[in-house]
Amino acid sequence: MSNGREFWIELWEQGRTAFHEEEVNPGLIKHWPELKLSTPVTVLVPLCGKSLDMLWLAQQGYQVVGIELCEQAVQQFADEQGLLFHKKEFGQIVQYFNEQFSIWVADIFKLPSSFIPPVDAIYDRAALIALPAKLRATYVNVCLNWLKPEGKILLKTMGYNQEEMQGPPYSVTDEEVQALYKNCEEIRSLSSISRVLDASDHFFVRGLKKVKDTVWCIKKAPVYPERG
Repeated sequence: MSNGREFWIELWEQGRTAFHEEEVNPGLIKHWPELKLSTPVTVLVPLCGKSLDMLWLAQQGYQVVGIELCEQAVQQFADEQGLLFHKKEFGQIVQYFNEQFSIWVADIFKLPSSFIPPVDAIYDRAALIALPAKLRATYVNVCLNWLKPEGKILLKTMGYNQEEMQGPPYSVTDEEVQALYKNCEEIRSLSSISRVLDASDHFFVRGLKKVKDTVWCIKKAPVYPERG
């Protein structure tokens, strides 16, 4: 994981979670319908934290599967949203679950693929950009292995001058997105907005002056039968 397991757990323990949004992400509400998914389907939310986006997805009728490194984040999600979870332990891996949620406390790179059945869609608001460049290709392949053929991904990236701020979150260019998902059937930008930051933005405090937010719709390629 970016900066190591201890780094992320320490952030949660110290309450240094500026990356957590206190409301449902507007881009999710606006762009999710463009994936044109039916219900019920299963949505994977990698590196989910205690995101309210998971609650919104569940309220739309989707089954939500989350993966989160820090157990404290999952416990906070349950407590703050008034959710009751069953709990199972598989060695170092823990599962919190009920009828609509299945959240795995695990390192995504070490979670056996067999623990999660294939999913219909992936929602990635802040996972890819949380990882340094050396881990992104592996992360994408791990997620694509869980995604069904022709499954959809709603991905948000941010681009900025990396001399102004050290990640995470990291800058991911449009060209890198195209390269990471090059084997997918479709890679489509749904929106791309550049904005100048002001003193109220926590990224501005870290030295960043301008950022470009891009939302992507990615469709995994189908599996064609082999010709005899």
